Amino acid sequence: MTGTTTWSELQSQPAAWERLIARLKSGALALPFAPDTYREFLLIGSGTSFYLARLVADWMCRRGFNARAVASCEVMLDPYETRPSTVRRLAIGFSRSGQSSELLLANTLLKAAGFDLLGIGCTAGSALMEQVHHALLVEEGHEDGLVMLRSFTSMLIASQWMFGTPADRAALSALPDAGRAMLVLGPKLYDLANKRPYDRFVFLGSGPQHPLTQEAGLKMQEMALATSESYYSLDYRHGPKACANADTMVTLFALSDRAQGLALASDIRALGADLIVIGPDAAAYAEHASCVIVPVGMANPEVAGAAMMLPIQTFAFHTALRRSQNPDAPLNLSKVVVL
Repeated sequence: MTGTTTWSELQSQPAAWERLIARLKSGALALPFAPDTYREFLLIGSGTSFYLARLVADWMCRRGFNARAVASCEVMLDPYETRPSTVRRLAIGFSRSGQSSELLLANTLLKAAGFDLLGIGCTAGSALMEQVHHALLVEEGHEDGLVMLRSFTSMLIASQWMFGTPADRAALSALPDAGRAMLVLGPKLYDLANKRPYDRFVFLGSGPQHPLTQEAGLKMQEMALATSESYYSLDYRHGPKACANADTMVTLFALSDRAQGLALASDIRALGADLIVIGPDAAAYAEHASCVIVPVGMANPEVAGAAMMLPIQTFAFHTALRRSQNPDAPLNLSKVVVL
């Protein structure tokens, strides 16, 4: 089968999370400092790693940390990001390979501006691990495939654990079982991906789910070489819906406001587009959606982020095969971007 490496790594994620959570519980993987040592946190990365930075920054903000995310390239291009400050600041850089030129260059500028550096990656002995003041190796996320799958979810879980509460950690411990339940949906998602010649893919989410829509859109682009878009959920009504038709597949992360979510779902179906809904409240959308996916044992959508990515990755993989694309070797892409 085309894409054997990608498929194997996609399927391996719940087992990798189980190993990762065991290390986190034992303290073998932990922050080497108290988070309250720092007053400001700047999270950076490129591509998937930037969407990861956005997810983690949002998670941290909701837990009282002064955190925000920017793309690594913006540190290089916008002097505001390296402005002087009198408070102690930490830059957290994400990179699967630890070799991303933009992140390494950004770190050099941030270090000169007085930031301490924390690097979170999946490759031992990388330039990132050598460059930073504090290094965290999420070895469970290491992967051979080109598309970031296991690395994304593993670094997300590790970050949520380390910047989370005891209640968060208890909830995160259920992710391996939730992930296994998501993978059981593989045949259903295969059938859905082959139901129609979908050629436009839209991902909608609000609040902490919005960065997931960006990562989902990127997976569809990388694996299937297909047109994809991501929006804040209700913004889809403001212009983008003009492109919707019967060959459009919309994926919606269930909204916290059920009434607004159901109204949006009804509008999407009225446009002729097809609809997948994912999230703890997805079952409420059954009347409007071709597929509803509820992460088993996950009541909090923030905590369920890694599990909710599995059906999206699976659907993108099957879409790639339908479109005669090889997810192991996407056109025009390389595993590491080097300037």
